[in-house]
Amino acid sequence: MSSDTVGHPTGCSCCAAPLDPLDFDVRIVDADPILALTEEQRAEVRGGRSLREADGIGAFIRCLMPIRLTGGGRLTYSAWLKVPAEQFRHAREIWQTAEYPNLTLTGEMANAIQPFTEIYGEPASAAIRDADSLPYLSAPEGTLLWRVLNEVWDRDDVLSRIADALPVTVRERITTDWSILRTAGLAPRRRGDEFRFVGPGRTVVLDMFNTPPEAGADGAIARFTDGAPAQRDGESTETHRDVRYHAFWLTTQVRGRTQYEFFGYAAVPGSIACVICMYDVPADLAWAQETWRSLRHHG
Repeated sequence: MSSDTVGHPTGCSCCAAPLDPLDFDVRIVDADPILALTEEQRAEVRGGRSLREADGIGAFIRCLMPIRLTGGGRLTYSAWLKVPAEQFRHAREIWQTAEYPNLTLTGEMANAIQPFTEIYGEPASAAIRDADSLPYLSAPEGTLLWRVLNEVWDRDDVLSRIADALPVTVRERITTDWSILRTAGLAPRRRGDEFRFVGPGRTVVLDMFNTPPEAGADGAIARFTDGAPAQRDGESTETHRDVRYHAFWLTTQVRGRTQYEFFGYAAVPGSIACVICMYDVPADLAWAQETWRSLRHHG
């Protein structure tokens, strides 16, 4: 690329509309029982974006599930409620009429949403708050869904479960012991034991290892950097919160184009986190350093 900056997505994963970083929506494509069907079986499902039914599976209506987050934010899922056939037929008849604001629904949750997977199958109701919006979910007190709708939840824990690129930076727990910031515009991908964040012009590769405690943090870093290229654009060694950090960065050629690579390590006795940041423009060195320094040990 010839420009000095790379554009990173900040729009909704389903419609590309701009997202408010403090209040945004996630649209779940379909009810879980429909998603579990084969491609041929899904072709037989009837309905549109908000009302779906399938023989032998059931009838489903899209509803809103707002979740309050720490820091004053809100995430609203448009999830699916499984309803009896007669309710579905009634909803379909009045969906775009003047009677729509009077619609009420009762059924059960049809999506297992992370990190609240146990809401799947729980009883739920829905009613219209705004004639221009989908029905809003409610739930019996004492259920997990009631707690989801009425309590405040940890922002990073909730947002980090979303597999799409987000318009905000979140702290992602990679293992029990290590976490790192997933910056805005990057989507998480897992390949076996390797974890990645990917986005336009930026890729982060993460791996964590146990090391001999007697080697200490410096010994672990020395072992993992043994044989690293001597020709470097720069390097740094730091200590923060009892964690030893070391990094170096260089410029390479990949299939005839220039690529910038940043190799970062964070170690404590017995454990080391390794991060590789690959980026297309040199100005993103600051982003790579921020990502490396955001590694936290929770042991």
